[in-house]
Amino acid sequence: MPPMLADRFAAAGTREPLSALGEPDRAELTALLLRVEDFDELPGRWQAALLAAETGASSGGCGCGCHSAE
Repeated sequence: MPPMLADRFAAAGTREPLSALGEPDRAELTALLLRVEDFDELPGRWQAALLAAETGASSGGCGCGCHSAE
């Protein structure tokens, strides 16, 4: 994972929606970040989650798009 992308996720990881990720989602994201080299290579749901955490935007839920509405 490039340092810039790693730094972005590390800085945003303590804020919603990234801070609300369950263990399976964290494992998926960690594995994904080992393979991608650029933000644009991330699937849309992870791009959205990172941007939401960086901007403080929240639409309810964790924002990663993988949970069904209850």
